[in-house]
Amino acid sequence: MERALAVLFLGLTLALVSAVFYLHANAYGILYWRTFSGDELTCHYYSGLEFHDVTFHDSRRKCPLTRQTF
Repeated sequence: MERALAVLFLGLTLALVSAVFYLHANAYGILYWRTFSGDELTCHYYSGLEFHDVTFHDSRRKCPLTRQTF
């Protein structure tokens, strides 16, 4: 019984830590993917519940790690 409670506690703790990290990473816009079209680079950021697209018109090959918000 004690072992089952310990496993349950560790599982819930891991789930909570994972959820907090996921939300924190999304708040900064770290989760993204990119698409290329000619000389344009479009970075698609996922933050929370919304998708944001940022397009760069120079020959940049990498997206910024974090999305700048103003």
